[in-house]
Amino acid sequence: MGSMKHYRAFQIEPDGRVFGCINLVCDNDEQAKREAAALVLLHRIELWRLDQRIARFDLPQEVVRQ
Repeated sequence: MGSMKHYRAFQIEPDGRVFGCINLVCDNDEQAKREAAALVLLHRIELWRLDQRIARFDLPQEVVRQ
């Protein structure tokens, strides 16, 4: 059994400022990506583990246009 890894999902405003941070504990990068992608509602999400950006999830185009 592998050890759990700690990630941070940063909520990013359109101007690039960090709006909030959600801590995630996952088995691996793929699980963390799935959980972070589900957080995209009104803000872009950047998923980080330590000092490495794992993924970036942009808002759907229909949300951006509103």
